[in-house]
Amino acid sequence: MPPRTLPPWAIDPAKIDHRAVRLVAAFKDAVARMHAEHGLTFDDIGYVLDFLLETREVTGITLAMAAQPLFGDVFQDGGRGYTVSEEVDSPTYLPGSPLIDNPGRLPMRPDEPGVPLIASGRVLDGHGDPLAGAEMVIYHAGDDGTYSGFGTSTQPPYHLRGRQLTDDEGRYRFTTITPVPYSEVPPPLVERVSAAAAALGRSTYRPAHIHFEIHHPDLLKPYRGEIYFAGDPVIPLDIIGPYVVPPSAQADLVLHDDPEDIAAHGFDRPFHTAVFDFVLKTRTSPDTAVGAPA
Repeated sequence: MPPRTLPPWAIDPAKIDHRAVRLVAAFKDAVARMHAEHGLTFDDIGYVLDFLLETREVTGITLAMAAQPLFGDVFQDGGRGYTVSEEVDSPTYLPGSPLIDNPGRLPMRPDEPGVPLIASGRVLDGHGDPLAGAEMVIYHAGDDGTYSGFGTSTQPPYHLRGRQLTDDEGRYRFTTITPVPYSEVPPPLVERVSAAAAALGRSTYRPAHIHFEIHHPDLLKPYRGEIYFAGDPVIPLDIIGPYVVPPSAQADLVLHDDPEDIAAHGFDRPFHTAVFDFVLKTRTSPDTAVGAPA
């Protein structure tokens, strides 16, 4: 019996992606509600798309990354006592960072501007047990708000970027300089981005943060995310949104200005310390991390 030939207008059931069908239907329902309840117009959508296309043209980043301020806090994972993580790579990530000792020091110039920072903590699983030998990829912007290897940065290659392995107790410790809030809006987009941010009650700045990636064979998936500093006044005004920085992703920043303490740590000026423990889900971790608030 010859195979059945479908007419040109027919749909092959085998090619239907039912998840895609559900997602499109849910998206259309959401747009319809925004139209009915908040007055969303077709021109509003056109304005946003034109702006995103212009951002891609100026910066070279993907459309999805250009749209991150619209939904950055949606695509987060974690909770239930686990450190909040992200599903996307940072556009400021560079592969190949050098391996540093533990304790160690991120690559920096001898006269690096900024306030010195000693960052430390542990990497733990959901039972509170250490993840020994976890590879931590660490990087952040310099005191001028730029990332080495990107944009107009004049920093040396792999400046303030490094990899570190946790010890047998899951501990990490490295010296760097304290990150500062920064704005990375390209000059051609400053006016439009500033206007859009102001309309949303946001700043064009991002709060100070350090990027981390953590890899370990026992993890369900690598950790990607940023750690911020409690009390940073930019956090509620973050251009990506006020909810992208939950309290569980904030470390306390402690200033040390006692001359003896400064000298004992080998610095010539006051310095900060910040302690943060990562709690990450492994293949044997419970749904809720041990010790998490009820």
